[in-house]
Order: sequence, then structure tokens, then C-alpha cells
Amino acid sequence: MPNKYLWALGEGIKACKPGDLIAGRYRLKRERLLVDTQPEQLPELPEDIPNFITPYLRLFAHQLHVPQVYGMVSSKVSKLSGDIWLLENSPINKVSECLMPELTDSWRGASAMRQLNWLWQIAQLWQPCITQGVAATLLTPELLRVEGPVVRFLELQPDRKPPNLSELGKLWQQWLDEAHPAILNFLGELCRQMIARQIRNGEQLVAQLDKALLICGKWYDRTVEIATGTDVGRSRAHNEDACHPPSGSVLSVMPGSEACAIVCDGIGGQDGGEVASELAISVLCKKLQQVVLHKDIYEPLTLISKLERAACAANDEIADRNDSEHRQGRQRMGTTLVMGLAHVHELYVAHVGDSRAYLITRAGCYQVTLDDDVACREVRLGYALYRDALEQVAAGALIQALGITSSNTLHPSVQRLVVDEDCVLLLCSDGLSDKDRVEECWETEILPILDGSISVASARDRLIDIANTRNGHDNVTIGLIHCQAHLKDNTFTELSIAVLEPSREPIPDSEDVPTDLNDRTNTGEGNSQLKTEFLQLPQKGKSLFSLLLKIVFLLGLGGVFAYFFIPPVGRAIDAAGESIFGKRGVINTKSSPSPTVTPLPDPIQALEQGSFVEIKNSAVSGTEGDRLYLLKQIGDDVKGTVPAGSVLQVTNKQVEPAGNWLELKVCSIPGVVTSNSPKPNSNKDFSRVFKPETNRSPAVFTPSPSPTVKPTVAVQIPKLQPGEVGWIQEKDALSQVVSNPALNSNQQGKCLDADGTNPNGN
Repeated sequence: MPNKYLWALGEGIKACKPGDLIAGRYRLKRERLLVDTQPEQLPELPEDIPNFITPYLRLFAHQLHVPQVYGMVSSKVSKLSGDIWLLENSPINKVSECLMPELTDSWRGASAMRQLNWLWQIAQLWQPCITQGVAATLLTPELLRVEGPVVRFLELQPDRKPPNLSELGKLWQQWLDEAHPAILNFLGELCRQMIARQIRNGEQLVAQLDKALLICGKWYDRTVEIATGTDVGRSRAHNEDACHPPSGSVLSVMPGSEACAIVCDGIGGQDGGEVASELAISVLCKKLQQVVLHKDIYEPLTLISKLERAACAANDEIADRNDSEHRQGRQRMGTTLVMGLAHVHELYVAHVGDSRAYLITRAGCYQVTLDDDVACREVRLGYALYRDALEQVAAGALIQALGITSSNTLHPSVQRLVVDEDCVLLLCSDGLSDKDRVEECWETEILPILDGSISVASARDRLIDIANTRNGHDNVTIGLIHCQAHLKDNTFTELSIAVLEPSREPIPDSEDVPTDLNDRTNTGEGNSQLKTEFLQLPQKGKSLFSLLLKIVFLLGLGGVFAYFFIPPVGRAIDAAGESIFGKRGVINTKSSPSPTVTPLPDPIQALEQGSFVEIKNSAVSGTEGDRLYLLKQIGDDVKGTVPAGSVLQVTNKQVEPAGNWLELKVCSIPGVVTSNSPKPNSNKDFSRVFKPETNRSPAVFTPSPSPTVKPTVAVQIPKLQPGEVGWIQEKDALSQVVSNPALNSNQQGKCLDADGTNPNGN
């Protein structure tokens, strides 16, 4: 097996010297850099996971940037002064056996596109790191390493106090002197906005960087080569996989809707697996044909939403087929999905199941997707290290796939990758990815594509041969997307991007790129072309009056709408009118007090840990708005319901690529103050998930009904009592709860555990 290089944390490593063999296994190469001399053996695994390790697990979905915990060396085994924790997937150069360079060291001389790409990745990681209390990592330059275009963390730095974007802006401001001249003005203004707190959150920061990347992306000529292939393998009688373009295809296209490859791995045996995968390909292709992609149309959030809806449409088509054929349980057919789409300067990767996507650059090979299986779920919930989770029963059982249930319970993930140099996106079924075959062969079989020594078709054929000879237990399907990006003219030096107008409100998801993006060409001395691309600032003076008129008009229109369509508001206005004018419109001279109108609760945009909410009543009694469905764990079965009028507290918030999840504790329900019901146990075992059959595609763990959709099967769902907790997606909770400012003051110290005790000791 290849050497496994690790980065060490903990007090125990401080007493070791280069050359020492720790615990008879780990050789210290240099300060805190180890190599595992027995990688075929499981490392020592902890019985309990300490708090400072939990963020590594909860950020497992961001493994492209965040190292993962490999194992530990306890002080009992090493005889050292403290435990040693080992991180894998760290930014270590395996050839020179040293760390990858710091971002600040590589910043000088990098292209404008590369510098913006690095900052864009940091901006994307800001909110996940804030949620896990490790945003200080992004403010510590020595922890920010780069491996070609990819930003990598050396380790995570816990926050002493919650940082803000102003601090990040001050750090970036220190890099301005060595910023590329093309983006110097833009970065200077961006840092000023961050420091002045005009940019208030990570989403706004990403949106500003997106606009600059779009402009820089136009400086490149881009082409895309695609090759796909599928094979039945050595041990199967039929092929349940499918791909698009059809197997054996090789084509060269421009970025857009045709620059797409899809790989599906069918589940359900001969009578279903191949049907599901082919059906998914058919539906996805139809949906992609309806998506208009043009080089001048750049709406990343809209495109992400369309790809998610396309996956859900394919899911429902297969699920409807299952229902019409009366398939139940393991007879239901399904399929995995991994899809890559090149558009303008980006790659979009959509994913469901355990088929994978890998990004290959000249610097390395990176797994982009995270398997939707039980083992990965355990890690993301903070229950176990990945290598420990892999040893559990049914670790490889899928927790979601296309076609098994309604799309109400499906959460496809869609990621964006900025392409600032030639790269290859590999899509493959587990016939190739099993047993780390991609990690073994990428340098010899895929990397040569980038220097032109082999074609994508030759690489595809070689990968299929490797899957059949070194694995051979399953069908194998390959999709290769070779993206090439070359500067149109590398002689220009004086480029600038005018400052961007700061966003005064959170940027909406459907915001379009302004239409006043212009390319201007000036001819200078020596026939050299100096290009300036800018975002035009609005003229404030003449627009102020028109803006006020628009605000007045919208307020009036909103009042009319509220009066006719929101009954409580209408009744409140009528009552107020009667108190002033009387019933016939005459001014009422009696000095009677005005009726008290209960203010409407403010709409909730997001829920934060520690906040209190109340379940609202729907307009019609007995509808879904009268209760909230909570799950046992993320993606698990329904645990119980909570009626309208109940007060709940957000006790945990989990950031996920497919949408945030909330853990809610029941504080009170109508007519109930406390409860003596037993506290629910943590669902930390795998006993309810079946073990997949040998030499078959993984089984699928069927998730529970959607927390916001009433189950169609007549089952008895228990009512939760005060002190009990459950999980729900944030987007589902927002539609069913209301915020009342009095809750946060009145409920302090009153949200009890299930045993009737106060967790705060009050």
C-alpha cells in the first residue's frame, strides 16, 4: 500500500523528535509530520470523541478543504505525556515530504483568476466554519495552504470569540500590495466594504466575488472534451449502469448544456436496476434540454436550483413506476446519480448515492462528492471517525437514491467548482471507486490527459480495464470531462475592474448579473490592447426621488393586499377605522380607548441556535400547519409530532450542502408544562439498517416521510412531550413557525429536559 502521510495534533507529539517511531508504527519525518508504516492496519480509535475533534467530523462534507481524523495514539500506548490525534487528507507534498505552501507565499505572481478563486473558496467556507466555531482558521494565514487551485486547511483553529467579516477584510487587505493589477481596485474596494460591514454575510461576499470571476472568466478560451463508457464487468450477467452521452461517445463542445456527462448505477436487480438508471438518464436529458445556458447568462443559484429539480423529477418518475408496478421494500428499483456540467468558468456537480466525482488537476486528485451511505452519515453527525464507521454493520447501505421514495425526502447535493486551469472531472460508479482504485491510478492514467500525452478515450478504456482487473465485482461506468482554459491574450497588463456597489440587503437567490457588464477595448502604443471590464455604478442623485416614490407605492400596494387577503390585518384596520369614524364614517367624538390590536409576528428568514419559536395555526383547522413532524436523526424516521401553539427551542444547527438541519427541543405544548416521559436515547447504532448483499449494488436505507408531509400510510405517530428533541430541515421549519419577541425573554430558563430538570440549572 502507498505511504499514508499524517499531520499530528496534541500534547504528546511535542516531545518527539524526527526519526522517532511512535507506538511502533508512526515515523516522525519532521515536526508534526508522520508517515504510517502499517497503513493496512486500522489505527487506534477513540471510545469517546472530544469536543475539539467534532468540527472535523461535522465538516466532512467539505473534505476538499478540511482534513479528516485518521485515528489517535493514546498516551497509554505511546507512553508520552498526552494523546496524539492524527489527521489525514492534509496538505502534504508526498514527494518532498513537506507541507504545501501557504496561500500568502503563493499569492504573489498568481493569476487574477487564481487569486479570486482562492478568495471565493474562503468565502464559501465562511458560514460552515462560523457554524462549527472554527472560523478563526480562515483568519490564520499559516493554516491556509494551497495545492494548485485548491485551498486546503492544515488543521482547524477553534474560535475564542465569534469573528466577523470585518476581520477577514483586514486580513485580505494585507495582501493587496501583491494582488494582480487586474483586480487591485476591485479587491481594495471589497476589503473596504467588508471592514465597514457593508458586506454582512458570506452569501453577499460570494456574490461579489462571483461577479468579478465572471469578468475574469471571459479572458479565457474554453473547450470541453467528454468521453463516456460502461461495461458489465467480470462477475455480472447484465449491466445495471447507464451513462450520458451514450457509452463509447467522445465529443468536443463549448461550455453549456451540451458539456454534460451523467453516470447512474442501478439498484434493484435485473428486473429494475437497469430500468431505473436508463429512466433517470432519459428524464435528466429532457430537463437539461429545457435549461437555456449561454455564455452571457450567469445565474449560479438559479442553475443549482434547476439541477436539483431535475434530479427530483427523475426521482419521481422512477418512484411512480415503482408504485404503478406495486413494488415494495427491496423490490423497488432505484439508481445513484453523479452528473457534471461545464458552464462559463465553472463546473457544476450534482450527486445522489455513492457514485463519485473526482477533480484531477496538475497538483492532485480530490474526491468532490460524499457518499450518501450510513458510514458518512455517522461521521457528519459527529458519532464516529470514518474508519470506525466503515467497520459497523451495513456501513455501505445507502440512505438515499433516486426512485426509492418521494422527492419530498430527497436531498440532492449540487456543488460549484471554479475552473482557472486545465482539469479533468472524473465521474464513476463504485465498480471503479471501490478499494481506492482512483487514488491509486490517477497519476498514471488520468493526469497525462492534461499534458496531451493520452486522449480522454484512451484514459476511459484504461480505467474500465483497471476496474475489471483490480476490482471486477460490479458493473463499471466512467465519464471524463476534460476542461481546457487558455488566456486569449497574455500581453495585457493594465486591467481593472471598477468597484462594486455594496449590497444594502441580502442578495436574493434569483438575482441576475447586471446587464451593464461591458467590454471596452482601447488601442495604445505598439498596437497592444488594453482591456477594461467594469460593473457600472448607479447614479445616486437622480434616482433618489424615484426610489422614494417606488417605496411609497409598494407600501400602499402592500397595505391593500394585506387588507383583503390577510383577515387579521383587515379586521384590525376595520376596528381602528370604527374607533375613529364610527360605523357610518362620522368622526367619533367619544373618548373611548382604541381597541388593542395584537401585532403580527415577524416573518423568520433563518433560525439560530438558542432561539425560541412557536408553531403557528393554519387558516383551516386540521391541516398540516397545525402540527410539526420531527425526525429521530437527520434523514431518519419520523419521531413524533408537536401540535400548534407549542414553543420549541433550537438546540443545534447542522449545515448541510442540501440544506441546513435544526435540532428542536419541545419547551411546552398547549395544556402541558412538564412531562415525566423518559428522555429519548441517541440513535447511534446500525441495527435498523440492513446489511447489503454480497456482490450486489448497495442496498438502500429507506428514509422516513418528509417532516412537512403527512404520511399517506395509516400509522400511529406519537406526540412529543416537553423536553424531547427531534430534527427537521430549516426550510421546512420556517414555513410552520412564527417568531415572537416575547418568547426569547419569557422562555429563558423555562425549557426543561424530558426528566423535568432545567439544563441550565435554574
